[in-house]
This record gives sequence, structure tokens and C-alpha cells, in this order.
Amino acid sequence: MQRWLKRAGLILFFGLWAAAGLQIWAKKQESREMEAVAAFSNIGTDNRSGIVQYYGKLKKEKQVQMLERREEYLRQIAASLGISSQILVYRTYGEDSQSVVLQKEGANADTVLRLVTWREKGAITGQSLYANVTIPGGGFEEAQTLRTKMQNVLDETMESKRSSVAVQGFYLGNLSEEKKEAIAEQLLEDMHARTVIKNQDGNLYTVYAYSPCFSESVRQGTTRVNLTLTMYYNSRTQQTEICAAVPAIGVSGESA
Repeated sequence: MQRWLKRAGLILFFGLWAAAGLQIWAKKQESREMEAVAAFSNIGTDNRSGIVQYYGKLKKEKQVQMLERREEYLRQIAASLGISSQILVYRTYGEDSQSVVLQKEGANADTVLRLVTWREKGAITGQSLYANVTIPGGGFEEAQTLRTKMQNVLDETMESKRSSVAVQGFYLGNLSEEKKEAIAEQLLEDMHARTVIKNQDGNLYTVYAYSPCFSESVRQGTTRVNLTLTMYYNSRTQQTEICAAVPAIGVSGESA
């Protein structure tokens, strides 16, 4: 009996020890995630904005056949996102596609919804929805909240869907390559991220990285990426635009 009680006591002790260790790990992970999110507030030095991008292909049974109904469809999406007035809608036509675009420039956000209908020999072969919302002065958390709302509105009717949250800012002038690398290294360190791919192509500097603080990712070969960092010099505005996006955009890969 005493041996059984001693064994039970040991099991309880190690169980409590493991639970305490797990709680410490969870708090540490939560702290790292908060630090990674906070790092988005250091994107650029001027005119920071939050950005949400969404793309999906409409399921066949959800495709909108009539041209007039496509505008109504976009207005319904806009209403679900809280947009109902001062909306501009226009259409464009290509050789094998038709686009209906809804645009709203507001004090709180600039929204563009684009429904593209692909055709072959007059028959619809597919429809794609592109959405881009820019929140002037917004940060990561505001954009993430809007992304979740957009997913709740759209995901059920879409396939091959993907979306991302980004924060964009600016630096005055054309930053040197050394300065870009220094900025990127500091941001990635603050986000607990490691570089996977780095590329300099003319004025465009791009880093694809992986941070354990963000759950979604895509597989690139044998590794994963979930963070894109880009810097681009705009000669018209004489500013270097910087943007960090999660999950990674601009790469092709399988979800992981």
C-alpha cells in the first residue's frame, strides 16, 4: 500500500511539473507572438497602412451568369463588409474575360472588389474574385480582424481561396542595399523569423521568411515560408515603399 502511495505521489509530482512546464512554454510562445505582431508597428516611418488581400475562385454552383447580376453580387459583398454608399462600379472587357469592379474610397478604408469572368467560345469557364482593402493608419490587428470578417463572408462560396494581411509604410529617399538589409534583419529578428529566400531585382528587394509565431504557411521545396518582406523605390514619390505580409504572398507552393 505504501509503495502504491509513493508511486502515485511521484506520478502526481511529475504530472504537476509537466503541467507547469507546459504553462511556462505557452506563456513564452504567447509573448513571442505578441512581439512579432508588435514588430509590424515598426514598418516604415511614415503613412503606415494595413492591407487585406483576398482571392478565390467561385464554386461552379455559385457562379453569377447574368452580367447585371454580377454588379449586384459585388454590392452584396460590400454591404456584408459594411459598405453601402458612394460606391463606384465599372466594367472592363478583354478578349476572353469580363470584369466588374466595385471601388469605394472612404475615410476609414479604400476598397476594391473585382469579379473576373473567364470565357471560352462564349461559355463561362470560371469566375475569380479579387479583393483589396487598404486601411489608412491601420495596423496588423485591424487588418487581421477585417481579414477574418472577409473570410466569414466569402469562404463558403469559394475554392482555391487564399488571403493575407500586410502592413505598408514608407522611408524617404532611395535606401541603399546595405540599409535595406539592415532594416530587414531587424524586422525579421523582432518577428522571430529566419530568411528562406532573398532577392534583389532592380528597385525591388524581397525576402521570404518563416516565423513560428504565425500558424499559416506554404511549402517551398523542403521548407516553409509564411512572411514576405518587400522594399521598392518609387521614383515618382521619391520614397522607398516597405511592406510585410502574412502569410507569404507572391510564392507558389502547397499549404503546410
